[in-house]
Amino acid sequence: MEPGRRPFMGLLALGCLFTGLAAGAATAQTPVIVTATRMAQTADETLASVTVITRAEIERSQAVSLSELLRSVTGIDIASQGGSGQLSSMFMRGTNPGHVSLLVDGLRMGSVTAGRVSWEFIPLQQVERIEIVRGPNSALYGSEAIGGVIQVFTRRGKGPLQWSVTAGGGRYDTREATLDVSGSAGDNWFSGQLSRLETGGFDARDPTVEFGSPIDDPDDDGHDNTALSLRAGHRFSGGSELEFHGLHAQGNVEFDSSDPFPNEDDFVEQVLGVSLRTPLTAFLDLTATAGRSLDERESFRAGVPGSTIHFDSERRSFSLQGDYAPSDADIVTLGLDYHDDRVDSSTSYKETARYTQAVFAQYRGERGGHTLLARIRPLDDEQFGSHTTGNLAWGYQLHPTTRLVASWGTAYRAPTFNDLYFPDFMGFPTSNPDLDPEESETLELGAEGRAGGIDWDLRLFRTRIDNLIVFDLASFLPANVNEATIEGLEATLSGDLYGWTTSTSASFLNPTDDNTGNTLPRRARRSLKLDIDRRFGKTGLGATFLAQSARYDDQANNMRLGGYGLVNLRASWSLDRHWKLQGRIENLFDRDYETVATYNSPGRGLYLSLRYDTHR
Repeated sequence: MEPGRRPFMGLLALGCLFTGLAAGAATAQTPVIVTATRMAQTADETLASVTVITRAEIERSQAVSLSELLRSVTGIDIASQGGSGQLSSMFMRGTNPGHVSLLVDGLRMGSVTAGRVSWEFIPLQQVERIEIVRGPNSALYGSEAIGGVIQVFTRRGKGPLQWSVTAGGGRYDTREATLDVSGSAGDNWFSGQLSRLETGGFDARDPTVEFGSPIDDPDDDGHDNTALSLRAGHRFSGGSELEFHGLHAQGNVEFDSSDPFPNEDDFVEQVLGVSLRTPLTAFLDLTATAGRSLDERESFRAGVPGSTIHFDSERRSFSLQGDYAPSDADIVTLGLDYHDDRVDSSTSYKETARYTQAVFAQYRGERGGHTLLARIRPLDDEQFGSHTTGNLAWGYQLHPTTRLVASWGTAYRAPTFNDLYFPDFMGFPTSNPDLDPEESETLELGAEGRAGGIDWDLRLFRTRIDNLIVFDLASFLPANVNEATIEGLEATLSGDLYGWTTSTSASFLNPTDDNTGNTLPRRARRSLKLDIDRRFGKTGLGATFLAQSARYDDQANNMRLGGYGLVNLRASWSLDRHWKLQGRIENLFDRDYETVATYNSPGRGLYLSLRYDTHR
């Protein structure tokens, strides 16, 4: 048996054990998720592999950034190029960083030039809930959703007027503060948050040579982020709801590079939207959303006048969706989406705009112990023409507490503006206008259930990606030269274990470049993650354990980065009804590790914060 296959067999045996334990399961409330089907349903109703992170879990984790929080989620691997605010790349189920879509309150965010999401700049203080859906979802959300979709929901006011303020700090001259005001009155609600994060940082990168130029910039690389979010809505007498929402984050991040290239970025991340939900009949609901998102960068070299260049992305979108439920067992969803991507840059692109328009249809039905999901999305891309993606999924209730699932899905990703149109650099071409979209096909088998108060989920998947876009060393241009196959197995357990709130997962990946047989770079083949928390009266204690195997930093698999294990501790003390003190120790054993070659990671650090909340 191949060494890479042995963990798969072990987890399959573990899955059989879970199934056998399921007979003693207890009933528990499960969270509601919208992202998996674009309509509300409980997490145990969806056939997809999902994770929901609530506001209470965000606060309990004491994480500061979205990328920091998501690194402990099943199927997600984060490769960071330094500390706070530095470039973070997300690999979901072994797919590329550009294969994950980020939605904020239903609107897509990300750079249309670089083709990536700035996870490191999304402030957690503004977030109410996070929904993660693993697997292909282009049939619902269009381009990019090969590995999955993550949706962030900003905070929504409810109940009487309340406010809170938090201030804290710690190692690397880190300081943070947050003000939160929210409430509701009759059929109106509102919420507003203001936050500020500053850190002096540490030297992000060791001295190295890149593209023949030495990089030796031994200063600390700091970061600051000021964010504001607002959300307000009204419910009309007929049941319709109108809501406005906005999120704005801006700041600066320093990084290391060689002279004369930029070593600082001023950034803006923004999303503004409006939605209207109305019940047309007892069986038909209509939802319309519209908005835009911005990803803006001004890059410059500190102390060098006239060195500033800017890359601004704007994504405009509109969607209309109708959900028809003729019975409790059947629901049909029909809709249309329109997306318009635009570029405004000091660098001259050959094309600066393109649109896509699509219709989609989805059916979900239940018959006996069987659940069926089918969806299809014909799409028209202004540049690449028509493209159709789809999903089929089936679930069978093998036991009152055990369900089997199987699914198939296709997805695609259009090349970015940088891939297609980036201008020549020093007289040499750097882009390829003849690129084709990346395409994928995924098969998934799984089982899930509940045993003795513990939720468990086991998934086996295989994703094949064609026309994978990589930097071709033969032409020194982006090209469709690769095909990749990613095989994976994920096992997750969560629930109360001996009084501890516990969530643990194990992931095994075999991400292979089919052309060379090499492992795709910057993916750990094995990951183990564990979160535990418990309350002792007014005191809360918790810990996060993260262990990952070695990874390669290059396509040729010549540069190997060693595996590592991290331990983070956290504690909280409710001083009285309104005051709470929190503290955390990150990287308890001061582990020195890299997820990207030559880039440093944070060492051991102590952080404290004090919170006053009128609602407690």
